[in-house]
Amino acid sequence: MKNLGKTNYTMKPFYGIGQNPVPYSYCQSKLNNNTQLSFLGATEEFSKRFITTQKEIIDEFIKDPKSNWIAGSLPDSWLAKLTGKTQDEKNNIIEKIFMLFRAAIKHLKPYDAPKNSKEYRQSKADLENKRIKEASAFLIKGLRHFGILSENNSVHLKRLKVKGQYIKRGYVLKEKGQNPTLERLFIKKFKKINPLSYECNTNGQYSEIAHGLFLNKNIPSEYITKFHWGDTKAGYMATKYETAPKHSSPIVKFRQFYDSQKEFANDFLKKTGIELYEVIDEDIAIGQIKKNKFHPYTKETLILKFLQKILNKHGLRHNDLHNLNAIIGTTTDGKPIVKIIDIGGITQF
Repeated sequence: MKNLGKTNYTMKPFYGIGQNPVPYSYCQSKLNNNTQLSFLGATEEFSKRFITTQKEIIDEFIKDPKSNWIAGSLPDSWLAKLTGKTQDEKNNIIEKIFMLFRAAIKHLKPYDAPKNSKEYRQSKADLENKRIKEASAFLIKGLRHFGILSENNSVHLKRLKVKGQYIKRGYVLKEKGQNPTLERLFIKKFKKINPLSYECNTNGQYSEIAHGLFLNKNIPSEYITKFHWGDTKAGYMATKYETAPKHSSPIVKFRQFYDSQKEFANDFLKKTGIELYEVIDEDIAIGQIKKNKFHPYTKETLILKFLQKILNKHGLRHNDLHNLNAIIGTTTDGKPIVKIIDIGGITQF
């Protein structure tokens, strides 16, 4: 398979490089002292318990060299297309697909200079676009080779307009062609942050990958987007790409007032996929009557408090939950539903 420029499947040693570098001596001592024969693997450990520090998360990767610093799984719609006859053969294909994505994502070089700024260079912006096309072509060829993608269809990376303190760039990967069946992916490429900072315990590639796996396993809520896998060497994670259904905004908007609480309840369900009584049952005040009209409280008060209650029941809290982290997605039957799409900032209490 053709390589992406100088990028290939042979990666440089992780120690001391990457998004959140780890001192080589630290890793060597951990590897030399590792005698835990009962260890299940990084993915299983992250799914089983909520790990509160980046150091502990790194430890789990170190104890599981077979993980190659990747945790999670391909989407079910992808796994169904694997051509291996035995589970070992399928596992081998999955590992190669992860390496395919590692090479493609590392090939992307986000360029962030504002277009009207003095430092902006059109040539660098053009180079980023060129690399996105090259990475897409690389994934098409690879996924066809591994039987995930038909010869008549293709997949393409599209850059998204997303902003955040810990995201370098966001992409959607979706299939095009005849009867597309592959689940669309949102790929979050992380910014480099100080590996010794306290914020690494709740934000960035290590914590968000580990916590995403825990949420999927222990809080199977329709209000939390599906996490698939993350690669700490390439500095990205892949989740289900949430799109709002037709005629629905990804950001929830309520009217200032309604003729009655019942009218608001109908609009609330239509726009959020949540029955208003579910919110009331959580002891959340929903609004007040003024001049014979029902004035609902803000969407932050209603929706975000409701989502926090879901996490609270499992001893968790989202410390950075706002209306851009909780958007309207789509249910299996095409109806709107609120989804938490960003898990950076979740802590345990």
